[in-house]
Amino acid sequence: MIDTLKKFKNLEESEELLLAYQGIITDSLTNNLLTLAENKLAMVEYNSRIKKKVFNILVEVLQNIYHNQEEIRNSTFQEILVMVVKTSSSYEIISGNYIDQKNKSLLKKRIEEINQLTNDELRTKYRSKLDEGVFSDKGRAGLGIMDMVRKSGRPLQFGFKTIDDNYAYFSLQVTIKH
Repeated sequence: MIDTLKKFKNLEESEELLLAYQGIITDSLTNNLLTLAENKLAMVEYNSRIKKKVFNILVEVLQNIYHNQEEIRNSTFQEILVMVVKTSSSYEIISGNYIDQKNKSLLKKRIEEINQLTNDELRTKYRSKLDEGVFSDKGRAGLGIMDMVRKSGRPLQFGFKTIDDNYAYFSLQVTIKH
């Protein structure tokens, strides 16, 4: 189980930490973070395919956080953590955000199901979801998690820490081998 806050404390002074943000995510801040990440990646990664994967997955992570923060907008638990880390063999995009306890079991089940799929099964499920064209009340088709697994080629690591009866802290790590 991943603990985003603990991982951040361990990496705070590390050269592996390319980007870290802690706070509230807004639309304009998302664009600024993506620009910053793109510039950092241009300095450390020469393989354009890897850069594109890392960038696209970061977009998915930030969009998921941005769209899902609505459910806790009026609580005191709004702070979000996002990191991009470069190790000797991979990039890690790590995020942490508060979620409503009501959504915890559904999210866990969804990630576990997607993590178990083969590449072919995932591709088929993704296309099927696109063909359905069914969008949630927030205008999303629920493809973000599938997209992260598809683009990284690896299962997602995640964990939940109960905060109180209403909220949990959701930690997510997407690893992209280079």
